[in-house]
Amino acid sequence: MGPRRRRALAALAALVLGVTTQPSAQGKRPLAVDNLYDVREFRDPQRSPDGKWVAYTVTRAIRETDKNDTDVWMVSWDGQERIRLTSTPDSESRPRWSPDGRFLSFVSSRQGSSSAQVWLLNRTGGEAVKLTDVKGGVTDYAWSPDGQRLSLVVAVPDPSAPDEDDKSDKSKDAKTPKPIVVDRYYFKSDAGGYLRGERSHLYLFDVAAYLADPGKAKAEILTAGPFNETSPAW
Repeated sequence: MGPRRRRALAALAALVLGVTTQPSAQGKRPLAVDNLYDVREFRDPQRSPDGKWVAYTVTRAIRETDKNDTDVWMVSWDGQERIRLTSTPDSESRPRWSPDGRFLSFVSSRQGSSSAQVWLLNRTGGEAVKLTDVKGGVTDYAWSPDGQRLSLVVAVPDPSAPDEDDKSDKSKDAKTPKPIVVDRYYFKSDAGGYLRGERSHLYLFDVAAYLADPGKAKAEILTAGPFNETSPAW
C-alpha cells in the first residue's frame, strides 16, 4: 500500500469516526437485529489527482429487498463537505479518478444491464454515461496515465454456455443439463460453484474515441486462451 493510499485511508477513517462517535442522547441498550440496517460500511477510498477530494463507497442493507446497496460518495480532504454521487437502486463500486481529475468512473449493472459495466461521471455535472458494453461484464479496470484508455478485466463467459440474450425456447435443454467436465486445476469457487470454460481476460477500451464518437468506441481483447489475467497496471 502506497503512502497516498495510506493517507486517504487515514482521512476517511477520521471522517467515519467523526460521524459515528457523536454522543447519544439515550443510554446504553442491547443491540437489536434491526440495528443492522443502520450500519454503514465504508470502502475503497480513492484520492483525487489534485488531492482535494476522496471518493469512496458506502454500503448499507435494505430491509425491503433483503439486499445490500452500494453508492459512491466523495468527501473534501478537510472533511467539511460530503457529496453523494450515486443514488440508484443498483449498486455502484470501484470509483476511480481519471488522471486529469475531469471524470470519476465506477462499475455498475444499473439500468437493467445483465452485467457490470464501466460508467463515466463528469465532475462538471450531468448524469453518468455507460462507457463499456462487453459480454460477461467488467470486474476490474485501470486508467492509463494519459487518461486516454482503460484496461479492463472482463469475465468472459463459457463459450459452450447458452447465450443469456437468446430468447429462443430453452425448456428442452433445461431438462437435460450438460455434465460437468473438470479439465482445469482451479475448477471450483466458493461463490460461483463449478467452473467450466469461463475466464478472466484483459481488454483495452479507448476513452478518447468514445468521447469523440460514442458509437465507434469498442473494447479490444488483449489476452486470450485457457488462462486468467487480473490486476492490470500501467
